Amino acid sequence: MVQAQDGDQETTDASVRRASDPSDPPLQSVLPNFDRMSRSSFRKGTVSRRRIVRAAIVFVELAVVIAVILIGATWLASR
Repeated sequence: MVQAQDGDQETTDASVRRASDPSDPPLQSVLPNFDRMSRSSFRKGTVSRRRIVRAAIVFVELAVVIAVILIGATWLASR
């Protein structure tokens, strides 16, 4: 049996408190750094902008894949 160290319990308690903290905005679980975005995040050549663009591309690709699946399923169901 593995014994819990003192630091393990404190981390668990802190994460439970943090997860149940009502002062966190609802988007905090989906976009944890949303409050840190600023105009400088979108400057050309910055790492933040590259990450934002990559995430946007993935989001659009995902939306296209879902749309193709739905259209295909509808087409197959109508045959």
